[in-house]
Amino acid sequence: MIEFRCSRTSEDMTPVIRDVDIAKFAERVLYDYRPELLTYASYGDDPYYEPALLDPYDFANNYLGANIEVHDIYTERKGDVIAGAAVFNLQRVKVFDKANMCTREILVPPNTILLDSETVDRWNKGFEYFTIMHESGHLMLHQKVYRAEPKQGFYTTGNEPATSGNALLCMRSNIGRSSGGLKTSGDFIEHQADTFAASMLMPPRLFIPFAQKMMSRYSYFREEGLMMTYDFSWGSPKYGYYLDVVNRTAQHFGVSAQAAKVQLSRYGLRANPKEVDIKEARRRLKMYQSLYR
Repeated sequence: MIEFRCSRTSEDMTPVIRDVDIAKFAERVLYDYRPELLTYASYGDDPYYEPALLDPYDFANNYLGANIEVHDIYTERKGDVIAGAAVFNLQRVKVFDKANMCTREILVPPNTILLDSETVDRWNKGFEYFTIMHESGHLMLHQKVYRAEPKQGFYTTGNEPATSGNALLCMRSNIGRSSGGLKTSGDFIEHQADTFAASMLMPPRLFIPFAQKMMSRYSYFREEGLMMTYDFSWGSPKYGYYLDVVNRTAQHFGVSAQAAKVQLSRYGLRANPKEVDIKEARRRLKMYQSLYR
């Protein structure tokens, strides 16, 4: 397994790293795990060719050696729902026991990915897969932040070993979103896990050429060098073109439409119709294309 290394960290050991470097790391991981997932040459000129898609369950189990468990994860936080959690240490996690209509604590082993039952039961498998890769990102990128040293010879009650640290609970509203409003270490940690997940499921060397082929079907998107702009209103033909590109790209890579939208912006394929935004999008596109050209 490729080990994540970062030369710069904040005081709490949060990595200080650019999105493009996380994408570069993700590509190294993909190549180490299954190099055929990075193969684009076989696409030829057919933009509808189905690629070999990453199986998040296989990746987490067989590459990371992580356990995956499904529970009704409990939180006292109102107004949001937990999608999943990364457990770095032997840890008690509170869950809701539907059979007895009460909460209880379960002992979860280290290196475990917890999925909330609603995440798994949702009709959109893309969100479930993205959540698994998001939690995998935490396990790969944030060991130094959350991993505690084991306490040798220390037990709580009976033969039960002591637990340490906290499970990293990830709210549904924080997964697969944009990078706006990053202020705290927690914000950056969640963003980094999102960036890793997106780069694994939608690697630049596959995603960018495919999205460009989809966009080339419409002359509108060629106006700014294949920049995708969204200065149109609901129901307009331009909005329909945009949704078509998003939905076809999302389906192609087995992700949600929201994840595809975020990645289009991250890779510089979508921008506001302002000169400064178009210039920034072009810079992003060139930077990510440099990873495979």
